Amino acid sequence: MMLHTIISVVLLASCALGAPETLSYIRDISGLDGRIIGGEDATIEEFPYQVSLRILGSHSCGGVIISSDYVLTAAHCAGYPSSWYSIRAGSTYQTSGGVTVSVSAITAHPDYNTEIENDIAVVRLASSLTFSASIAPIPMASVNPSAGENAVVTGWGDVVEGAQTGVNVLQAVTVPIVDHEECARLYENHRYSVLPSMICAGFLEGGRDACQGDSGGPLAANGVLVGIVSWGEGCAQPNYPGVYASVAYLRSFVTEISGVQ
Repeated sequence: MMLHTIISVVLLASCALGAPETLSYIRDISGLDGRIIGGEDATIEEFPYQVSLRILGSHSCGGVIISSDYVLTAAHCAGYPSSWYSIRAGSTYQTSGGVTVSVSAITAHPDYNTEIENDIAVVRLASSLTFSASIAPIPMASVNPSAGENAVVTGWGDVVEGAQTGVNVLQAVTVPIVDHEECARLYENHRYSVLPSMICAGFLEGGRDACQGDSGGPLAANGVLVGIVSWGEGCAQPNYPGVYASVAYLRSFVTEISGVQ
């Protein structure tokens, strides 16, 4: 996933702080979009598990609260020193409100690779969150959702593909889960394949999807976290559903790092 927001921040920061540590070679991959198109304004009280993952104070990716001390994001959003990262929780607005918490560690899945497999990372917070109506965890799925089941993806990413600006008000869109075999067939001629560590969601006619700046954010169904925004061909393109890291598939790694069941 090529995250334009991360790249622009890091280019500025590297001049002052030196080159970032090498970890997430997915940053060199082009042709992927970090993935809300066709959504509507939402409030953080509707989705209190959503956070903004920030690099040097600027929004770079989404994240998901799973406990008072841990947040999930995409592995392709990791790869820089933990001291560069923070989260904003408890705010509908990407640029203000809520609470900002520093990050003490960010651990990408050890088998995350150039095929975008296992695109998940565990973020340990430097101080614990206090839960409220606007800050709350979401339980992780133990099985993948069924094809046709509705799920909601949220974030502060682009609302127009390629805009590279994001939005200030949280966006949400409902999308159906796509059969895994069907999704793999749709992407069979793409440079990346739909693999077992992934699930797909979206409308085959296009028009509604996640987009740049939403990466690492939640896909939730029936009150549980089923996916992490990962990649796709463009944003909301016909016959190219969004591709998400499967939380059920990757849950054992999350539990190993965080202790969260």
